[in-house]
Amino acid sequence: MKKYEHTPYQSAFGVIFRINVRLLFSSSLTFAGWQMWPDSALGYGWGFLAICLFGSALGMLIETLREMTKIYVRDREIEKYMAQGNKPTAAEFASDEDLRNSEMVDD
Repeated sequence: MKKYEHTPYQSAFGVIFRINVRLLFSSSLTFAGWQMWPDSALGYGWGFLAICLFGSALGMLIETLREMTKIYVRDREIEKYMAQGNKPTAAEFASDEDLRNSEMVDD
């Protein structure tokens, strides 16, 4: 059985990997569209395909930037929440003498 650590933060590797793959794919679509752009009006079909690739790349870039913004805002809120209050400390057990002095036990 796998032991799970309870943390409010997302997995850093997964988030970074997903964002980098999306940015790489977006730049690949842009490069492919640039390569397909026709030199003359006779290649209008390739021009349409290139415009579709540019639009897809732009949409993916906007989606990735939105996700990055959401993650940044979420992490900032978590940092503000975690900064509140003191860190928990271990309490000492009350000794028998302390219990007798506070009249919590009978002698």
